[in-house]
Amino acid sequence: MQGLLHKLNSFFSPRAAKAPLEHPAEEVEISDTVYNNYSFIIGSVFSYFNDLPPESKLKFVKRVYQFKANKKFHYIGLENNDDTAILVSASAIQVTFGLKNYMMSYFRDIYVLADAYHMDNDEELYIGHVAPDGIYLSLKHFLYGYSTKTKDNVNVAVHEMAHALVYNNFFAQYGVDSHFRLNYEKFSSSTGAILADVITNRRSYLRSYAFSNLHEFWAVSVEAFFVNPAGLRLNMPELYEVLVRVLNQDPLTKNKIA
Repeated sequence: MQGLLHKLNSFFSPRAAKAPLEHPAEEVEISDTVYNNYSFIIGSVFSYFNDLPPESKLKFVKRVYQFKANKKFHYIGLENNDDTAILVSASAIQVTFGLKNYMMSYFRDIYVLADAYHMDNDEELYIGHVAPDGIYLSLKHFLYGYSTKTKDNVNVAVHEMAHALVYNNFFAQYGVDSHFRLNYEKFSSSTGAILADVITNRRSYLRSYAFSNLHEFWAVSVEAFFVNPAGLRLNMPELYEVLVRVLNQDPLTKNKIA
């Protein structure tokens, strides 16, 4: 895994960024039938969605509808399933809900696999990853991330969408979010003290994988932010506030938007 991360590191480096265009997505109109169908499917899995007030639920569903319509879903070891595409799209919108540009336009393809998988000649099993050709997720582990009651701060969909959000905003030629770009760069430069504290005290509220590199620190932090926001705010309040600024949302509030 570390070898893969090293190879992909240059793809995720903000140093490669050129001046992209924002081009925010236009809001679509949806019928009551579509809204009710999407709400039922999303609400059966996402407590985040169920907590939203009605006007925010409508905004969320519209975004899910447009995100799904602009992606090509590939199913490996699975039957094509529209409900799955809706749920995966909802995980992307959960992470980007506070941002103006939420389409992750760099990524056209999303691959949904039945279970953990091998990649190329790597013997390690993966449950998700992001690469230049698309976003990959294990459906089994996707569902686990949203169904677990243990608050273990593991959610592969949130984790990979957090990676994809960074990738998109530093490599897409359009559809980037200037708020996110600016504040992510501040996140990158402000985490030194947090990392130093962890190294000094040899303990952290975040799982150890967070300290593989800055990219994994970001993705694991976003997982904790959505899986157990109260726990993250209690244990790492400075990190919590940084994430509120970067993502422009606070999961502990009713409206979510910061």
